Amino acid sequence: MRNSLALCIALALAGTTVVPTVALAATTQPIEAMPLAQALDRFAHEAGWQVVYGAEVPDGLRSHAAPGHVPAAEQLSALLAGTGMTYRLVTPTTVTIVPGNVGAGPAPAAAIPAIDTRDEAQKLAPISVHANAVDTLAPSAAPLDATQPTSVIDERFIRDGLRFNANFDDIIKYAPSVTVTSPEGPGLGKNEGISIRGFQDGQFNITFDGIPFGDASDLHHTTSAYFNNHVLGQAEIDRGPGGGSTLGNATFGGTVALRSRDPSDEPGITPYLTLGSWNTRAGGVTADETVGNTRVFADVSKESSDTFLKGTDDKRDHIFIKTISQLGDVTSLTFVTSYNREHQNTVQGATKEEIDQHGWRFGLGDDPTVQNYKGANNAAYYSSFTYVGLTSQVAGWDVDDKVYLNTFDHWARKATDASDIDPADNGVTFYDAKGKKVATSKTDLPGKLSDSGFHAFGNVLRLGRDLGDGTLLTGIWLERSLDARYQYPVDLTTAAKTGTKYGPVDNYLLDDRTDTVQPYLQYDWKVTDAITVSPGVRYSEVTRSIDAPLNKVSPPVPLSAEATYHAALPSISVHDRLSDSWSAYAQAAEGFLAPPIDVIQVNGSHSLQPEKTRNYQLGTAYASSKLTFGADVYYINFSNFITETEVATDNGNEDTFINGGGAIYKGAEMEATFALTRALSLYGNASYNKATYKGSSVQVAGTPKITAALGLLYSNTNGYFGSLMGKFLGHQYGLDNTTDDAGNIQFANDQRIAGYLSVDAAAGYRTDKGPAGTKGYSISVDVNNLFNVHKLTGYAGTQSVSGDPLYFGLPGRGIFLDLSVKL
Repeated sequence: MRNSLALCIALALAGTTVVPTVALAATTQPIEAMPLAQALDRFAHEAGWQVVYGAEVPDGLRSHAAPGHVPAAEQLSALLAGTGMTYRLVTPTTVTIVPGNVGAGPAPAAAIPAIDTRDEAQKLAPISVHANAVDTLAPSAAPLDATQPTSVIDERFIRDGLRFNANFDDIIKYAPSVTVTSPEGPGLGKNEGISIRGFQDGQFNITFDGIPFGDASDLHHTTSAYFNNHVLGQAEIDRGPGGGSTLGNATFGGTVALRSRDPSDEPGITPYLTLGSWNTRAGGVTADETVGNTRVFADVSKESSDTFLKGTDDKRDHIFIKTISQLGDVTSLTFVTSYNREHQNTVQGATKEEIDQHGWRFGLGDDPTVQNYKGANNAAYYSSFTYVGLTSQVAGWDVDDKVYLNTFDHWARKATDASDIDPADNGVTFYDAKGKKVATSKTDLPGKLSDSGFHAFGNVLRLGRDLGDGTLLTGIWLERSLDARYQYPVDLTTAAKTGTKYGPVDNYLLDDRTDTVQPYLQYDWKVTDAITVSPGVRYSEVTRSIDAPLNKVSPPVPLSAEATYHAALPSISVHDRLSDSWSAYAQAAEGFLAPPIDVIQVNGSHSLQPEKTRNYQLGTAYASSKLTFGADVYYINFSNFITETEVATDNGNEDTFINGGGAIYKGAEMEATFALTRALSLYGNASYNKATYKGSSVQVAGTPKITAALGLLYSNTNGYFGSLMGKFLGHQYGLDNTTDDAGNIQFANDQRIAGYLSVDAAAGYRTDKGPAGTKGYSISVDVNNLFNVHKLTGYAGTQSVSGDPLYFGLPGRGIFLDLSVKL
């Protein structure tokens, strides 16, 4: 992967400020022979020097062993001996690694230009690979090259701050303006909501190695059904629409860019094990190997847990393989395939009365005579993600091309209301083919069985070349998603189909298709050595079609329909590198989101227009060996805001879509990491997010106005590591609209959810020299919700019979022991 980057930076800090002569004489710990890039990172951390190296340090190059307790310059020379590389002093504590004979001594000191992450192959990177400037553990940091508010979460925090089987929602939850609701525990069960600045899942973009993905019909994501933190190398949260080259369906709400972990230069097999609260058991093995010109990383894991909510019984299996083949000096081929299978009993939320009566762990029960029975509420999720990626240079163009197939299937059998514990609400009616009642059972459990599955296949092509005083970027994203869904009512006690009062056996039966075309053009014009202006435009066209023998409405009727939505989306950003450690940016861009397939299914929603935004942002980033800092302000004018509301029908309350008119999102965000020592850092962030419907003070549902995080983090390459992280979410509302008795929509806030603070902790020890000839081991303890706080965290709709509101809560204290050993 390093060959595909123009520059890799290993940044490390000295514990105190020192004069140059002292820095040159600093002594370090011994460093054994290992891959050179890894050795340079180790040296930088131990010596407190800043080491800059690029693609001229080839993959597979190994260092020599270097003695400890010698001057840093002498140790660096020993590491580079025989590698064909030497170093150049830029400042007394900053070096760049260059080709040359180390025996001749360091190359003469010379000024080097500011690092520009946009040169050569990095131009095309769908997700930038950043190193935090402060070389200590931190949940996230703002990179200097960002042209919009950005937080980068690197592999160190993913590895050291979270339990082994965390999901990507756990990885991003401490970042500014992010809200996560995981009622069953970290990495367990189904996540019930992610929001960024108040934009809900489906209103922002999620990509994997630069490929957008999400549920075919509404762009939502089942976080536990894809990737765990074993296979992720980095996550980047862009809280903005990006430029012309930012691909995806809902970029105006931001992008969560996940990057897969690369194969390690150090071969080995690493078995791992997790034991923890709620009968959580997990185990697996990772393997890194190099075969010829191909590096391989593979991971296989298995997990089971009762989870915090009773009766949910979550089980998960995951397989992941990644290979990177170097086909030439400028050409590499990447293959990734992932498969995930998860089975669980699914909850629907709980009323306050049920929580008061049965406790915060109320979920599903063992009584087969009520709808809350765990055996009557089951789900299975099957997903796969496969792509082949080629990077090269052709006729002066840098090329990055990925062909992919993404599949997802969700099978579910559930009661009419999984929160209902009153047997008096049971009862099943059977109908014949004409919709006539033929039998009833007053005690059987009513429910439904459904399945939805899609296959999305496509291509992401990115091209770039130097042109004039800048870089031209262009490319295209093409995708076709085929989706099939059905649902029918069932007697859960006998497993018999009941038929419907309209005659058909199924409630709905449909196939739909979504075609997406997004070409783009962007020019990064270097006006000066410090200022880059990047105008761009992306054209987005989305065509949704449906062929439904039984449409998803009441009564179900056939439907064949198609709708095409399109828009040209201009953008411009200005990035000013004020100094080597300080930058500023301004951005303006338009956003677009095609309505979900449900909009052309539901009666009365056919005329809804696509959602559109105009985004404006200003920000700054600072990075030194002691401090990283980022701050921004934003203003988003949102038109054609599509929102869901409940309406009363003969079948009870049903959801429909309405145009909320418009909304204004505005706020400010900041985050910082300060290095107290070389190993200890203090992290904090704070955000103010106001999202209100135009012409009113009604806050958009699911939008806390205030979020904040504060943490103390300790990290060593070898030895002890740990963190203490707190996350605060201010109050929010579960509802922002209701329907009156006349069927009119009324915008008003309801179902207030109070703010809360939760604290997580982690502590562990690692070494790269294990017993009995092993290559090292790690042991850690992760504690979720350290102080066992119990608060409501999310609104979950209403109970079918009573109409009482349902909620999700914060999972109680969970303690997890993680063990791994490298063979």
